Amino acid sequence: MKHAPTRTQKELLDFIIQFYKVYDYRPSLRDMSEGKINNRLVIKSRTRQATWRVVQRLIEKQWLEQRFFKNVAYWVPAD
Repeated sequence: MKHAPTRTQKELLDFIIQFYKVYDYRPSLRDMSEGKINNRLVIKSRTRQATWRVVQRLIEKQWLEQRFFKNVAYWVPAD
């Protein structure tokens, strides 16, 4: 059973989905920290460390899966 994401976690999860729809690739930690899509601020900017903590909580709650391509992590919504 998945635990419900907090407001901040839901915001970041929605950002990842929206980013993928626009650019057709997954956002990096830097992209998520900046919170911009097409140079428009979509979510509040955060430090990379704060963004990393939110991503880790989403993985723990099974809302995101961490995958790797050539030793570079990226995150996809879990099914």
